[in-house]
Amino acid sequence: MRARAFTLAGLVCGLTLLPPLFAQDAPTPVRLIIKPLLCVIDKDATSCAVTFDIRWKSQLPGEFCLNDSVQATPLRCWPRSLAGEMTQERVFAEDFRYWLSLPAAGLSLPAAGLSLPAADSPAAGGERLSEVKIEVLRVGSNDRRRERRTRHVWDVL
Repeated sequence: MRARAFTLAGLVCGLTLLPPLFAQDAPTPVRLIIKPLLCVIDKDATSCAVTFDIRWKSQLPGEFCLNDSVQATPLRCWPRSLAGEMTQERVFAEDFRYWLSLPAAGLSLPAAGLSLPAADSPAAGGERLSEVKIEVLRVGSNDRRRERRTRHVWDVL
């Protein structure tokens, strides 16, 4: 009887510990990597000029389009691809986003000379598969207290 209780307790403890060993987060199907993510500008500057390094990778081949929150049309589309990369020079003053999505209905893929029929692709404004936010950080202040020179602790004169 006592051996049976220890066996049952060991079985319950073992079953409690097993799920964390097998439970893993599902990897994201599409990963978008953009560098740099932040543009730091002076308080007097009006805009930021950056060359973005854009790369993406997918676990399954497909047709993917790179979009941004500034333009209504995709920046570039890749037909039947597992990965893609490009660089883009841009001048901007406000935060914006890049994202990967499936091509919109009836979208023409100029890089390959293909066009997608409306029945084969999702409606315009399809699901964002991966998204990255680009931020603008302004440094400096109009506060005079921050601009004046402060004395060092050891400076007596």
